[in-house]
Amino acid sequence: MRDRLTLLELVRSLRLRAQVSRPEDWAWGERQTALDRLSSEIVSCRGCQLAATRIKAVPGVGSPEAQVVFVGEGPGYEEDRKGEPFVGKAGQLLDRILKAMGLSRESVFIANIVKCHPMKDPSTPEARGNDRPPSPEEIAACRGFVERQIAAIAPRVIVCLGAVSAKALLGTTEPLSRIRGRWAEFRRPGGSGAPIPVMPTYHPAALLRDEALKGAVWSDMKAVLAALGREAPGAGVLRPPGASALKEGAQTRR
Repeated sequence: MRDRLTLLELVRSLRLRAQVSRPEDWAWGERQTALDRLSSEIVSCRGCQLAATRIKAVPGVGSPEAQVVFVGEGPGYEEDRKGEPFVGKAGQLLDRILKAMGLSRESVFIANIVKCHPMKDPSTPEARGNDRPPSPEEIAACRGFVERQIAAIAPRVIVCLGAVSAKALLGTTEPLSRIRGRWAEFRRPGGSGAPIPVMPTYHPAALLRDEALKGAVWSDMKAVLAALGREAPGAGVLRPPGASALKEGAQTRR
């Protein structure tokens, strides 16, 4: 009888836990466990054609208690080999942006809409410059992973890096130039929990192609800091690094 009561109490506890609509109430260990399980699912996923040609799946990296989640488009050449997002030239620039904000790769969470490398020609995975945007079918097959990562972390803010990320998470067809720098909301599938503020901005790779965009990105990052009630370290106004710093970042990693 005692064993039966204990089992019933366990079942009741699990049901209550499953009904929690605020992932922010999860303990650190539960969030990390959820992210680890998702990473395992992603590594073994064969949900679309990208799985057949990838070298490594790229689940995401960062803190399970991140206040900010950065979401990009998809892995590139370097990411496909290392299994970590934003490790090429654009990643170098993102690291600089995070540092100037008083954040780091370890304090935020970084992921992509799709978790495998979309290639123009999958028969030549060793070729550089073989990247392409993910197709709508690939996004649909993979989007659930990043949505579940966001649900597990329950960040205060999401930053969409580029048009693919913004359109996928916000469910919009508006061009990035029209929605960039304007707060939007991400609503979890099923409508559970409060909506999460989203700041769409340019992808760091776009800044490597056009440095004139850096002012807009820094304006967006200042808005993110303000939403967190934070300021740039040692200054009341976040200032972008000089053009030389951007060029230096462009020489090392994507």
